[in-house]
Amino acid sequence: MNENFRPYPYRQVLGFVAGMWMRRRAYFFSGILLTLAATGFDLLLPWASARLIESVAQNANAGAVWQNWFLLLGVFAGFAISRNLAHRLWIPLASRNMQAVLLKSFQHVLSAPAHWHAAQSSGDTLRRLRRSMSGYDKVTDAVTVHLGPALMVLLGLVVMIGWREPLAGLFALLVAIAFIVSNLLVGMQWIRPAHLSANFNDGQLSGLAADVLAAATTIKSFRAETRERARMEQVAQLWGQASSKAWRRVVDLGLMQNVLLLLLLAGLSGVALLAWSKGATRPGDVAFAVTSFLLMAGYLRGFGENLRAAQSGLEDAADALFLTGLPQEEPAPNEPFTGVMERRGEVNFNSIEFTYPGAGSAVLKGLNLHVQSGETVAIAGSSGSGKSTVSKLLQRFYEPDSGQVLLDGRDISMLPLDVLRRTVSMVGQDAVLLSRSIRENISYSRPKASMDEIVAAATAACAHEFIMALPEGYDTHIGSHGALLSGGQRQRIALARALLADASVLVLDEATSALDSQTEASVLAGIVAFRPQQTRIVIAHRPAAILAADRVLWLEEGVALETVAKEAI
Repeated sequence: MNENFRPYPYRQVLGFVAGMWMRRRAYFFSGILLTLAATGFDLLLPWASARLIESVAQNANAGAVWQNWFLLLGVFAGFAISRNLAHRLWIPLASRNMQAVLLKSFQHVLSAPAHWHAAQSSGDTLRRLRRSMSGYDKVTDAVTVHLGPALMVLLGLVVMIGWREPLAGLFALLVAIAFIVSNLLVGMQWIRPAHLSANFNDGQLSGLAADVLAAATTIKSFRAETRERARMEQVAQLWGQASSKAWRRVVDLGLMQNVLLLLLLAGLSGVALLAWSKGATRPGDVAFAVTSFLLMAGYLRGFGENLRAAQSGLEDAADALFLTGLPQEEPAPNEPFTGVMERRGEVNFNSIEFTYPGAGSAVLKGLNLHVQSGETVAIAGSSGSGKSTVSKLLQRFYEPDSGQVLLDGRDISMLPLDVLRRTVSMVGQDAVLLSRSIRENISYSRPKASMDEIVAAATAACAHEFIMALPEGYDTHIGSHGALLSGGQRQRIALARALLADASVLVLDEATSALDSQTEASVLAGIVAFRPQQTRIVIAHRPAAILAADRVLWLEEGVALETVAKEAI
């Protein structure tokens, strides 16, 4: 069992759910009061039924019979009305708190560090977000709407039965206790491990499905459909085995419950009939015993089902604890930011040592790098030399093990992340776009930018012409992550987005790799012309990007060598 499969104590999860209840106390306690009222009316049903049957059996006058009939109807009407009103309060409480659970979990996921996201399956994370909501709902329904009222009804019925027939009341109490305790023990010790295993395999299945669907084009291009189907079959088989095991255990528990309910029926009805055969009881007492059994059986059977629902909900709601407990990016770990950024765009890496989490050796080894304000510096080097790591450290996706990264003379570890990332804009080789319109994607860096500013940025990135050729121009929706565009088109939109950000430092990490050499040269020239004073760090292998730089640094095994001639590269 790995970290993502770590079970949380039920008490801790229930505490989280209860904390959500207390966010809307008026709704919660009003719902509790109405649920208690509905429970009270439910308890009166066997008594009202017994009164009606007794009056008929004793040939009472018609007025008394009709009075008891109206009493029975009134009790049921009271139950129905109070229960309906309670649900009308539970609905807004559930919907608002489920939204709050989702948003809280989602915020923590967004604020988790880059290395966590890199190690996670998006499908599994999405599943956890959904389960955190549904888990809260299942626990709340089970505890407040079902289990709590069930315990009250069971206790009330035991008292009422014992009042009429002490032996029957004692028997009902013992069976109810055996039923509840056995459900708790079997659920915790036998069913829960099976549910945990099923949930884990469900996450594996969701994660694999999300990964495969995201790579559908690649899979088709390599004719790998059969391989992926075989992989899915293997994971689905494990899921099926784990789920079947959990379901079988639930069915076994149901068999045990029915045996106990059979004992309860035999005991209550048998004691009542025995007393009747001796003339010690009346038809109303037998009717009360049978009606009480039907009510108790319904609540006990529901108790078992809702106990399993609560257990399943607690397992699901534990995902909210997992997500809200994720490590978070530290906006300013040392001291609060004061003052105004000068926005010169001067960058310094001073003796930077860095090793990726879980890696065996350092990627950067005492890296020293100075980029002057307004300068365009190309960083070249062999694969794995640490070029892309430079850009990740500059935006604090990772923290260096030692050394300092300075931006305009300030240690970036002292800067709030929103200040830093407004100052440094980055475009990577994989142009990540959102499933929205082109206009929304470009303006993502500055949501309030005018249309003229959006067009200017797109023009500088050599994207305006192809955008206007699309059916809806800037309002064209680009499909899932830009799937309707070519790789070069996606890169140019990503470049336009970065230019619109108006950052003082622009980092291009193989950001033009999907462009032909002529278009690449035009794009790089447009970038420089668009913001001449902007500092640019270009991580590249291709000649056009290197030739556009003021100087070139060669990075070898995590150490920056002296400036080299462009022709040598």
